[in-house]
Amino acid sequence: MILTITVNPSVDYLYKTKKFKSGDLNRVTLQKKMVGGKGINAARVASLLGSSVTTTGFIGGENGKYILEQSNCEMLFKSSFIGINENTRNCFTIIDDDGEKTEINEYGGSVKKNNYIELLDLIKYIINNNKITAISINGSLSPNMKDNSYQLLINEIKKVNAEIKTILDSSGTGLINALEGENKPDYIKPNENELSDFLNTEVTTNPHKIKEEILNSKLSDINNIFVSLGNKGVVVKHYEKYFYAQLPPIKAVNTEGSGDSMVGGLLASLDMHADIQKQIAFAISAGTANALEEKTGFIGIEKFKYFLKKVSIVQL
Repeated sequence: MILTITVNPSVDYLYKTKKFKSGDLNRVTLQKKMVGGKGINAARVASLLGSSVTTTGFIGGENGKYILEQSNCEMLFKSSFIGINENTRNCFTIIDDDGEKTEINEYGGSVKKNNYIELLDLIKYIINNNKITAISINGSLSPNMKDNSYQLLINEIKKVNAEIKTILDSSGTGLINALEGENKPDYIKPNENELSDFLNTEVTTNPHKIKEEILNSKLSDINNIFVSLGNKGVVVKHYEKYFYAQLPPIKAVNTEGSGDSMVGGLLASLDMHADIQKQIAFAISAGTANALEEKTGFIGIEKFKYFLKKVSIVQL
């Protein structure tokens, strides 16, 4: 069984335009309203791939009600959210026909100390009453949460069951503090921009350069790193080994949520106790399959199976 945690989920709005012009009137050719949040997207994908999944985090207000209603309607995974007083945030994505993407994300509602303690107690209860193989901690911290919140969360998970694999898909202070903790995440999944920000280096998609940068940084202490490179593939550090995986090029429909879907694929493979090669194949196939869907954080199983046969993995 899988558990995903999203402390700052969202209601996502996708708008498509012919050509987006800042400061001008833009006509919408497609509009979609969806449940957002990295952990919820990952939960959906892992469920579609056959895993039993529970997702948790904080929701509030009318947007929180929408997330809960839509999650229950999907009937793919179990939802067990903690309620907060403030409204869950909105996030807007605008994509034009040239593939240019503009994002507008709200910060999210405040999470009080008692809310966080309630979440910790719930996670402990879920672990103690289910056979959990992996837990993903996803997305940004809420504005008033302490910078070491993810670090403390991982420590508590490991205290209850050290065998559970933890995946941290975040950036900024939440990631920085987690990597300095007593119990580091078993997996992290930065993209090339997040990796560049963390290491204070120039953005690159060159797999050999990425390997060199990781080797010469404190990231070398992390057992598993999946660096997603969009249509360029993924670079993976697995203990002392490094891999580069690619798929044939596609014409993407909507790349929003592809990183989350990659985490979903990885979670499903960990739930199967798969080796690293299968973990990589599941992750990149799920991420790519999502890019062919209008819905964020969703994959077509037949498309996923097709990509699974096309994955090229080489050791660096």
